[in-house]
Amino acid sequence: MKKCAIILIACFFCAFNSKAQTLGQLNTSIIDYYRQGKFEEAVKLVDKYLAAAKNEYSDTTYTYCLSLDIAAMMYYKAGQDQKAEATYNQSREIVKKNFGENHPLYSENLKRFADFYMNTGQDLKAEPLYIQHTEIYKKEYGEMSDQYTIALENLSRFYKIAAQYEKAEPLYLKAIEILTAIAGRASNGVSANMNNLALLYKLLGHYKKAESLYLETLAIQKKLTGENHSNFVTQQLNLATLYYAMGKYEMAEPLYLQAKEIEKKIAGKSSLYALILNNLGLFYLTISQYDKAETLLNEAMAIQKIKIGELHRDYVVTLSNLGLLYKSKWQYEKAEQFYLAVVEKQKKISGEEHPDYAISLSSLATLYSNMGKTSEAEQYQLQSLNITRKILGNDHPDVAITLSSLGVMYHSEGRQEKAETFYHEALDIKKRVMGENHPSYANTLNSLAYLYSDRKDFEKAQQYFEKAQKLKQENLLKTFSVLSESEKMILGEDNITAADFANSLVYTNKQQENKFSKIVFDHLLLNKALILSDTKNLLEQIRLSKDTSIIRLFDNWLSFKNMLAKQYSLPTNYRRIDLKMVEAQTENMEKDLNRRSAGFSSQQASLKITTENVQKSTGEDEAIIEFVKFDLYRGQWTDSVLYGAYILKKNDTGPIFVPLCEEKKLHQLFESAGSTATTMVGNFYRGLEVKNKNAGTLGKKLYNLIWQPLEPYLKNVKKISYSPAGKLYSIAFHALSVDSMTVLMDKYQLQQYTSTRQVVLKEQETQNRKPQGIILFGDASFTLDSLQIVNGKMKTENVSTSIYTPQNRGTRGGTWSSLPGTAQEVKTIQKVFEQNKITTKTFTQTTASEENLKALSGNSPLILHIATHGFFLPEPDKKRKENNFNNENTYTLADDPLLRSGLILSGGNYAWSGKTPIDGVEDGIATAYEISQLNLSNTELVVLSACETALGDVKGSEGVFGLQRAFKMAGVKKMI
Repeated sequence: MKKCAIILIACFFCAFNSKAQTLGQLNTSIIDYYRQGKFEEAVKLVDKYLAAAKNEYSDTTYTYCLSLDIAAMMYYKAGQDQKAEATYNQSREIVKKNFGENHPLYSENLKRFADFYMNTGQDLKAEPLYIQHTEIYKKEYGEMSDQYTIALENLSRFYKIAAQYEKAEPLYLKAIEILTAIAGRASNGVSANMNNLALLYKLLGHYKKAESLYLETLAIQKKLTGENHSNFVTQQLNLATLYYAMGKYEMAEPLYLQAKEIEKKIAGKSSLYALILNNLGLFYLTISQYDKAETLLNEAMAIQKIKIGELHRDYVVTLSNLGLLYKSKWQYEKAEQFYLAVVEKQKKISGEEHPDYAISLSSLATLYSNMGKTSEAEQYQLQSLNITRKILGNDHPDVAITLSSLGVMYHSEGRQEKAETFYHEALDIKKRVMGENHPSYANTLNSLAYLYSDRKDFEKAQQYFEKAQKLKQENLLKTFSVLSESEKMILGEDNITAADFANSLVYTNKQQENKFSKIVFDHLLLNKALILSDTKNLLEQIRLSKDTSIIRLFDNWLSFKNMLAKQYSLPTNYRRIDLKMVEAQTENMEKDLNRRSAGFSSQQASLKITTENVQKSTGEDEAIIEFVKFDLYRGQWTDSVLYGAYILKKNDTGPIFVPLCEEKKLHQLFESAGSTATTMVGNFYRGLEVKNKNAGTLGKKLYNLIWQPLEPYLKNVKKISYSPAGKLYSIAFHALSVDSMTVLMDKYQLQQYTSTRQVVLKEQETQNRKPQGIILFGDASFTLDSLQIVNGKMKTENVSTSIYTPQNRGTRGGTWSSLPGTAQEVKTIQKVFEQNKITTKTFTQTTASEENLKALSGNSPLILHIATHGFFLPEPDKKRKENNFNNENTYTLADDPLLRSGLILSGGNYAWSGKTPIDGVEDGIATAYEISQLNLSNTELVVLSACETALGDVKGSEGVFGLQRAFKMAGVKKMI
């Protein structure tokens, strides 16, 4: 409307400019104030402007009436609605008197007056004016005319905004019919009306109808304008927003991103560009990408404030999305400010009897419910429900969402019967309108599961949880195709909560255990180490791909990852200033690889492994054990963290759940074992030969805590495949003491997996397969000066024979001592292999370098043995990160655990001691981050003869993030 107003004023200026210079100057000033949003300043000139216009022209002319319309518009913009209405009415009466009611000029005046009423929420006054405007155009230009279809579009647009959807639909259909007859189906007019009709269907929840129309308008627009045009971008945005509403996230994001890039290229930071940012921000908010969402929404708000003003629907939607963002981040006071502003502005824009106003009330109510303001929450939520039902009827997504919100509110207050009623009503509407595959439908199923759990109706709780998780898993796997690994990690947090709830149900409801444990076990099989498996499968598919475009993209992605690895090794102040942009580009390439991988469907299928699949791959004397760690839910979340295990054997009817212990008991035991790795190992494990009677004194206690409860279920079992969880990753199960003479591997053949899903996926191993070759690294020269590093020469020096970890490693001045014992180690292994006529190659001293390790990528040996220092650094201290010095070792400051874990190779002390790495030369510190980018898929076995190589951060159901994860991502089959 703003653009139209400027054109209206400009046209009038052209009409009188040659006659009235004073009037022209006033007009120019008004235009300037209008463009700057200084409406009060513009209004101060309006009275002079009208007087000059009346003096120059007769007050009976249409030109004067046009000046009245301009003045009315300024009054409206300045908030003087009564004065604006009176001025519009004055203009209408003059035109009516001098030109008659059937004249097109009178019709144009009616249209502007009607727009004013619509914008001020006076729908009853606006409707007859729009109808009269349409009838005049029909009579003046005929039914088969462009002018009449424009009038129909204006009227139907009014009905859509006024939420009188049943009146809008036939008008859009009529306009499409006329325009198709006039100009054909592939025309701008048809496209515009089809687009509006699709939006109407979307508002009504008729998603399939809307999708069909949006796809057709996108094809028409591409034909008419090509892809580099804002009209095409608008169609992309509309289709993306529809897919978002349908829960088809994997189809929405690519459209959003493409629309964003095209619009920025052709129009810069336009209002359409801001709208795209807003929608993309909401998408990222939905999948818990809060940082991305906040950046996009704030940028959208800043652009919209300038381009369209604060009383525009699009601006208000952005405010609402920011409110939702801060509510999701538990920043309730900040969220409240945004929601209150939305309610106030929405009331002014659309009035109180409108779906948009109802949505704003519902959002505020949900926030108040979270804040414990129960009376306000209930009042606003019920008011919202009444408005929505009155306008949209009962079968609408907005009604269902409001009902769900009421259910959550009553549930949190302990009013369970009311909550149950609202949940079920919402579920029925969502099923009919949104379909059973929609994420929102799954959310309500989940809410009912919690409700029935609180009421001790475990059978119903399990029933609803099973349905919800089935849908959530299907949607998760589809969404994975558009996410990078870091985004998958955030999305996966929802699965952790679901797993905790499921394990709590099994733990608290022993009667239903056999029925439900299989469901939970299936959930574990999919979700445990899901991201690692998904990434590994994707990389394998790409490496095997013959698609040159995918290979080219993959190589480009790897080069960007390598660039980032180099940057992360530099002190913060030395890194490139556009690092964030490079990170974003790298992430986008990764997501593109996910989408374009031809093997994606087979990759997803490999993750859908069930309890039955595992049992079929299990021997008669074999057992599968999935350990679990979970927060306990008992009507509400408790502070108890429990460990348990699911045991599955070939002929069992289902997995058996065995409770083990509370996490605090494990922590107490580990604390009593000592503060150093050596002391801890000595207290827990006695070794193969019993030389010290005091060795392993705590091992029996550890055994009693985490293994002894399993023994009754392991009769006649000889082989065990297991997957740890949480703190259990820190335990060497093979060496766990059963009694004074027996360790666990004396009783069982043990095989550890990140997920027992791998029992099904493991490759058939060839028995007695003779290795073809081995490469060994050892006795690296850790200390070299800069010249030696560049020239690859070693300086002769005295070396220590002790093996230790520097006490101050990761800080200024920390260094690694030489390991001459590793020279003998690789020499002995080399001799054994050569005696068996197996090809060997060794890298020692300066050749035991990071360059030579990375050179194995794509051509790695069957066996790789690395004897050197390994490291894993704890999570960085926040204060230290904020106050770090430029020459501080950057590895200790990294958030990513793959950057805090690695191997030290030739020349590594130079960078480790805080010196800036030499440009163009590897720094001798092979981080897990870098190793994960190598292609070691030819390697069957990697032996890491180094400290701390099994350590890492344990992250949810994904397991250990460190060197072992890195080598698995690189394609290695087995590790020691």
